[in-house]
Amino acid sequence: MCKPKPGPRCTPHIRKRLDKAADRIDSARAALNENPSHARLQRRVAAAEAAYSDTRDLYDSTPGGQNELCAAMTAEPEVDRRTELARRLAAGEQLRAEQTEALRRAQGGVDNDNERNERGEHDGRADDAGTPRKVLEAVRLEPGTTGGSAEGDRGALHGSEDRGSPSTRLLIDGHQVRPVVDHTLPEAERAGFATRNLSAPTLYELASADAGVYRQQMLELTHKNPHAASVHVYDEAEYRQMRLLVTDDGKAGVALKDDEIVSAFAHKDCAYPRSVQSMLRQATRLGGHRLDCFDTVLPDMYADAGFVPVARLAWNDDYAPDGWDYQLFGTFNGGRPDVVFMAYDPDRVGGIYTPGAGEYVDDYDIGIARAQAYQPGMSKT
Repeated sequence: MCKPKPGPRCTPHIRKRLDKAADRIDSARAALNENPSHARLQRRVAAAEAAYSDTRDLYDSTPGGQNELCAAMTAEPEVDRRTELARRLAAGEQLRAEQTEALRRAQGGVDNDNERNERGEHDGRADDAGTPRKVLEAVRLEPGTTGGSAEGDRGALHGSEDRGSPSTRLLIDGHQVRPVVDHTLPEAERAGFATRNLSAPTLYELASADAGVYRQQMLELTHKNPHAASVHVYDEAEYRQMRLLVTDDGKAGVALKDDEIVSAFAHKDCAYPRSVQSMLRQATRLGGHRLDCFDTVLPDMYADAGFVPVARLAWNDDYAPDGWDYQLFGTFNGGRPDVVFMAYDPDRVGGIYTPGAGEYVDDYDIGIARAQAYQPGMSKT
């Protein structure tokens, strides 16, 4: 069975992920074959192939993956092919050793790595499979009252006064994680949010090794939320390339993919409800200057945070997210909302979203380019 992250993964769990990654490659290639010149479909194939490669590396580190590599090496007649299999075997062994050591450190130095249970049991966590989308869909955020400190005594794990200290630890859904640094807004900004009855908690930046913890929180939200089809959950390998910020209970957070703000989320039972505005503010301070979302409830919230619509892309049934319920989203253009591309303008904080604002574009990439090119003061819409 899988050990607690960041420990070793089990064979059945990663085999499922590998099979799904292969299916995504087939789907992406089929779409590209129908339209070979489509740049976005070309990138989709490249992303699917990269995700498969990352998942295969992870599978190579499992006992089942190692056994398959050994068997393949024995049966392989070509020297070059055997050499490649041997390289993968060595890399898989090294990765598993690193996972085991990471778990030992996370558990305070106790070596609890027992791999005798490889019969196929699973530890009960949600299946760790990706849900790729054509567009970024932000998480629907639950309203609530201003939160206080997180429930429970995390004093032994959370040293909020020791900013950036290597001894700071968080307990997120039963997993101990050590953030690389924490981020707190200036007092004046926090006071400003407080006057609006909004939370402004400290955000903790996770190490890339803890990307799975962030992703698991996103997946749990999709399981609880009737609007899950509008949620984009990246693969763990993709999250490892981002800056991941979470509250001390891990139930709210925001991610930075270069200059793009993605995967903002907040569970209904998070200790800091109504914290999304301050999380967005923190994300912009760290370099996040653009985002995009369906034209549902989110543009209003993002406009208040200082984001202005610079372009929009009309809905296309061919690119509807998996599981999209047209009736559930029926109040938004009959269940077919536009994608709105928005850019940050510090002079527009507290702004109001104008439905339909932003010039229509014919391609998703053009919308991204418009958002990247935006400069504060360019639009007075």
